Amino acid sequence: MKLKYLTSILFLLIFQSVIAFQDKSICSCELLKESKENDEKVATVAKEIEASFHDLSTDGFKKYFDTKSFKQKLVSGIDVDSNKSYVKGFLNGVGKAGDKLALKIIDEIEYGAYYNLINYSYNIVEKSYYFTFRMYSEETGINYHDYRVCSDGENIKVNDIYIYLSGEHLSETLNRLFKMSLEDEINNTNDSKESTVNSMFKVTRAQRLLQKGKSKEAYEIVNSITGPMKNEKFFLLIKALIASSYDEKIYENTLGEFAELYPDDPTLYLKLIDYYFLKENYKMVHIYIDKLIFETEDDFLNLMKAHAYLLQEDYINAEKSYNYIKINYPASFSAHIGEMVSLTFQNRFEETLAIAQNLVDDGYDKKELTDFFEEKELDGSNQLQAFVESTIYKNWKAKP
Repeated sequence: MKLKYLTSILFLLIFQSVIAFQDKSICSCELLKESKENDEKVATVAKEIEASFHDLSTDGFKKYFDTKSFKQKLVSGIDVDSNKSYVKGFLNGVGKAGDKLALKIIDEIEYGAYYNLINYSYNIVEKSYYFTFRMYSEETGINYHDYRVCSDGENIKVNDIYIYLSGEHLSETLNRLFKMSLEDEINNTNDSKESTVNSMFKVTRAQRLLQKGKSKEAYEIVNSITGPMKNEKFFLLIKALIASSYDEKIYENTLGEFAELYPDDPTLYLKLIDYYFLKENYKMVHIYIDKLIFETEDDFLNLMKAHAYLLQEDYINAEKSYNYIKINYPASFSAHIGEMVSLTFQNRFEETLAIAQNLVDDGYDKKELTDFFEEKELDGSNQLQAFVESTIYKNWKAKP
């Protein structure tokens, strides 16, 4: 799992989603007290947002995202004059942050990602309700969004989103960048090489190069960034994203730098899991997956455990974990294939074939499946090679 397109989405939101703070009359959105009645209200809102996304519509999100309250959180703790042109310019876009995030989610779903409601909970420390969505695709891996719930006195709303991939609320990231930019303005350092704005423009330029396949040039640009931006969480994620397309060792070192700077943040498990996968330290992989399961209460993470077991050549536990996902999340194609691979390495070809036949019975095209089973990796390997060379497979393939 690499921190790829989802990280790019996060940065685009940060860079593009900051709107003129012209309206001083910001409505408040108060936290809800925990109660059975509010449990039901929160669950209803969460399910409506999920249904809307599954219909490839942002209407549900727009209906409940409280833009004014979000803007209030953005400027929390900052003494600003909303009439100053610089303030207006930097904040141009914040009011649309929610809309942009929703559109990016739709884009991911259209590209094959799953965006599913996991649960809702009441955070006793924050005295706030949250509901959690999982974003997952084979290409980008796993991320989570925790929606923070509030009420305007009459209606349930959402006024912030905790993004696991960044390790903080969206408003916190934007708030901190706003403070850094204001500091540059106060010190007349906006034109310096180390200024926040110049650093952000460099990252944008690097991402454009990356989209053109120029990963080396992109990495050289982000690696040249100095100043306060250098150790920002989201910047290190962008740097890791670019490094992953350029040099795996540099990518590994960047994740190691991330882990060293932010060792105690419990929401950084996603990065540490990836880091220890690269280090082939599967003991630590399992530790952090278990921590993330505890944090999110998401049993779908057993899919990652299955991948780790497979790499460890622990085919029995890999088989068990893939089977768990296959039963509880039947739409997960990788769970079916993973279990087939686990069984193949145990020479249990009849059981492997049974899964293949089940896929055909579920509507998969047999010809496309056999092509997939027999396809080799770039290095010429195929984890299902022993199976596709077996007599039982060849006989099955020959049948109409």
